[in-house]
Amino acid sequence: MSKKIPQRYGWTIMAAVSAGALALSGCSGTSEDGGGEQSDLRVAMVTPESTGEYYGAMYCGAQAAADEQGVELDIQGTPEVTVEAEMQVLQSVLATEPDGMLLTVWDTESFNSVMAEYTSLGHPVVMPDSFMSSEDFLQSIRTDSYQSSYDAALEVIEAHGITEGKVLINTDSPGNAIQSARAEGFRDAIEKETDLETLEFQYVGGDSAKASSAVTSAAAGNDDLAIVYSTNIGAGTGSANGITTSGAEIVHVGYDASPAQVEQLKSGEYDALIAQSPYQMGYDAMNLISEVLKEEQSADDVDEQTVFSPWALLTADNIDDPENGAFIYTSDCSQAG
Repeated sequence: MSKKIPQRYGWTIMAAVSAGALALSGCSGTSEDGGGEQSDLRVAMVTPESTGEYYGAMYCGAQAAADEQGVELDIQGTPEVTVEAEMQVLQSVLATEPDGMLLTVWDTESFNSVMAEYTSLGHPVVMPDSFMSSEDFLQSIRTDSYQSSYDAALEVIEAHGITEGKVLINTDSPGNAIQSARAEGFRDAIEKETDLETLEFQYVGGDSAKASSAVTSAAAGNDDLAIVYSTNIGAGTGSANGITTSGAEIVHVGYDASPAQVEQLKSGEYDALIAQSPYQMGYDAMNLISEVLKEEQSADDVDEQTVFSPWALLTADNIDDPENGAFIYTSDCSQAG
């Protein structure tokens, strides 16, 4: 399990439009105790989104480690979550020839060839919260999407005393391997360890309108619908609306813990949230790539290509527990981590 980083940093991620994509500014800075000795090394960080508290927390963690390591960090995100948008940003960043890269992708296939060319030149790539099917990267640091969903399903069922009924899962398209793993983990827990029945996956992506419609349709056709599981924030928003519209007593489980989701949890629109640790992912990824670039450790000595980061199941009963504060996403770096 990754080390917790207690130190907090006094700066906030800010977004600015640049070169057709959203570039992050206001990130650089040093900790109050002072950063590490500055080197000439530069790492680029590219993610499929530049707004929202999840990636904001990840940026905070990466920048904190960059300051400690004395390595320049250039953060670039895309204005929308599409392969085309991220590829355009990635190509622009690669043209600047960074020494190493932190890369997060939603599609595990589309970036294989372009990154193979980059790594063939000896540049290390570390992937917080994602991976590529080519395995052409040093390490993936992410939540165990399958196991977290599997375990959460059983915890929720036990907590609510659910013994029968049907389960609906709203998720992204099969091309999103991480969200597919979330959906499959939840389904497998239901099918292997309970008497409940799972309905066919609803591939709503992050479209809240589609998610809402999927829930209302499922509730209308299944008066024993007991649980709805949403594998992303957009689907969760729509599912909550659909549950309210249906008027049925349905347990709603979501993935992630943005401030809006936490408020929805407190108001009863969610019954549980599977919360990740994006700050930790960014921090650990930046530390690793910095140590390899500074030759403090060899890439050959990195023997684990996948490292799973901590997660927590948040409920209205435990959301205010101090130990769960690190799992609530924020782009305010003085509060992140």
